[in-house]
Formats: sequence, C-alpha cells, structure tokens
Amino acid sequence: MMQLYVILKYWRAIIIGLLVFLLLITLMLLNIKTGKLKDAEAKCHQRIQAIEQAQQKVLNEANAKANQASDYEQLKSERQAKVESITRTVQKIVERPIYLNRCFDDDGVSAINSLISNDTSKPP
Repeated sequence: MMQLYVILKYWRAIIIGLLVFLLLITLMLLNIKTGKLKDAEAKCHQRIQAIEQAQQKVLNEANAKANQASDYEQLKSERQAKVESITRTVQKIVERPIYLNRCFDDDGVSAINSLISNDTSKPP
C-alpha cells in the first residue's frame, strides 16, 4: 500500500517524465525522417539536372543540324546566283556577231576561264 501511496504522490512527475521521454523519441524519429527526406530531395534534384543536361544536349545537336542545313541552303543560293550571273553574261556574249563563226573573243574566254577556275569537283 505504501508503494501505491508513493506513486500517487508523484504521479505528476511520472507523467511529465513519460511525456518528455515520448517527446524525445518523437523528435529523434522526426530528425531521422528529415535527413532521409533531404537525401531523397538531393537525389531527385541530381536526376532532374541530368535530364535537363540531356535535353540541352539534344537541343544543341538539333540546332547544329539546322544550322548545317541553313549553311548549305545559303551556299546553294550563292552558287545559284553566280551561275545565273554567268549564264546571263554568256548569253550576252553569245549574241554577239563574232560567235556566228564559232570563235571566242576576250569576254567569252574570261567567262569560260572563270567557270573553270572555280572548284568544279563540288556540285553547285
């Protein structure tokens, strides 16, 4: 009976001690879960960065291909303009009376030489 009397006398201190113990356990579990959550967030952030870098690389490659096509089209249009210019010049020269005898004058020879001097191994 004496023990029950001692327990009843200190019941508030016992309940407070039990609550402090439970609070400490809860805080410890919360700290562990927070650490795991931060680790998971860091891994997720790393994965997102890896995906972004991969997408940026693919975008850069696509832009490079588009630029190559653009460069090709620009060169093609420049060459086409040169060919048209030379064709007009040759047509003007051919209409001269000297070509009726199938001879070349200085302008005709220079126009033909300009075509020959260009790199003809590449297609226009």
